[in-house]
Amino acid sequence: MAREKRINKEYARLGDILIKWGIVDKEKLQEALRIQRLTGKRLGEILVEKGFTTEQQITEALAQEYHLPLVSLKKEEADEKLFKIFSYQTLKRYNVAPLKIENDYLVVATNDPLNLSVLQELKNISGYRIKPVMATLQDIKDFINKYFGPLYSAKEAIKEIIIEKKEEEKSVKELEVAAHEAPVVKLVNSVIGEAIKQKASDVHFEPQRENMRIRFRIDGVLYEKMEIPKELQAAVISRIKIISGMDIAEKRKPQDGRMSISGEGKEFDIRVSTLPDIFGEKVVLRLLDKESIVRSLESLGMDRKQLELIKFLIYQPYGMILVTGPTGSGKTTTLYSILNILNDEARNIVTVEDPVEYELDGVNQTAINVRAGYTFATAIRHILRQDPDVIMVGEIRDLETAEIAIQAALTGHLVLSTLHTNTSAGAITRLLDMNVEPFLISSSVIGVIAQRLVRKLCPFCKKEYEVSLQVKKRIEEVLPKIGKFTLAKPVGCEKCFNIGYLGRIGIFEMFKVDEEIRNLILERATEQKIMGTAVSKEMNTLQVSGLKKAVEKITSLEEVMRVTFMERI
Repeated sequence: MAREKRINKEYARLGDILIKWGIVDKEKLQEALRIQRLTGKRLGEILVEKGFTTEQQITEALAQEYHLPLVSLKKEEADEKLFKIFSYQTLKRYNVAPLKIENDYLVVATNDPLNLSVLQELKNISGYRIKPVMATLQDIKDFINKYFGPLYSAKEAIKEIIIEKKEEEKSVKELEVAAHEAPVVKLVNSVIGEAIKQKASDVHFEPQRENMRIRFRIDGVLYEKMEIPKELQAAVISRIKIISGMDIAEKRKPQDGRMSISGEGKEFDIRVSTLPDIFGEKVVLRLLDKESIVRSLESLGMDRKQLELIKFLIYQPYGMILVTGPTGSGKTTTLYSILNILNDEARNIVTVEDPVEYELDGVNQTAINVRAGYTFATAIRHILRQDPDVIMVGEIRDLETAEIAIQAALTGHLVLSTLHTNTSAGAITRLLDMNVEPFLISSSVIGVIAQRLVRKLCPFCKKEYEVSLQVKKRIEEVLPKIGKFTLAKPVGCEKCFNIGYLGRIGIFEMFKVDEEIRNLILERATEQKIMGTAVSKEMNTLQVSGLKKAVEKITSLEEVMRVTFMERI
């Protein structure tokens, strides 16, 4: 009953205002009201979701009705006095942006001036009378994240730190003390926390001449997030070294470390690497989500025919399957997803990796140690004495590893491995270039998969558009049966941190090594010849797979061109 009264009251006020200013008609309002009774959502939110109006139109109507100023928060800066009054969580809960204190009034941006209880709460918290101004909800959320979010908290932590000596004068003991100071701890924790929130795969701490730059790699692309003063560089690096088990006194040699952390309801392993740089030590954190690595094949981005082929290949009793692509193209995820399917009580699965990135229950995993003489080739020889059914080799880097892996595939084992080549056919010619005998390749390799990762368009803000005749003609040359189509482009919103992309998905090309391709291998055919034959057997190239995802509006045309080296159109 109370909810009914609230809904009716909101309808009478907001609904009448929108009708008065010609934003919606009564029919659309009644439909939105019906949905509100079922869901309890805000009326304005429903009207925007249904496409009956826009957030900007509602904001303008309310501003006119209540004679409130309409402001663009992109041009506004937060008053530093407010940072100690309002928490990030409070502002997120109420969706309001405190801007400044002016003549004993607190100027607050809101998109809901009807909610007097929120304005009263802000008055209680701050002790100031409230002067509301109007702004769109998206502007308010962006403002809160920019000035009150975790990264801004990190910037504020910087101001609390007082460095008495320049970094080069600090002793190891002083660095250790500085690394444990609350502001330094807060700064490092805030950066890592924000990286997890934004689903970054890597965090780069990069010393520059005048400062230290921090960048996040999100969906394969680096974005600069903040800069910290040069004076804090040593303390921040020392903090990272301490929590990842490194020697803070060693600055001349690269070091590797590791830590575990919880964030966003998940467990993360973080691999840490340092590298001496002319301006100090560069540190990179690789964030490994323990849950995200093992995914179903269906979720990786393969089409129906590709799924059928890969499932056929992985259930062969023996042979070698190669996955190719550059670093960061998702090869490890594909291999782990295959192992997850094959992982049962009837199979002995052993992997040799450099290093072991993720732990898989039920799978025996070993990491190479080159310094100790434990190489990929050495590991495979010992694995073959362990009665394996399936062997995963992290990477084939040389002739010795290639030959022992092929030998394993020829003696009744299913072998999975990776190579760094641009195309699926390039895997064959790469083995030939390593001086592997053609007859060994043709009799052992049963299938090759090439892949890339493209960024997915944010489903909350992507924008559909009509393509030019030139683009249409070019796409129809690659996809002759495409028919009528449109594409989509990135925009940027709160959900995707104003990037326009959210997550990544694979594009693939793959072929089975049949009799015809075996003969080409024996003839030492070129990459182009093998590629042409595979395409003639209806293999989708990376370009075709990518364009299909662009036409399906999963990704953008620009993203496909970026990862497939497709000629710009």
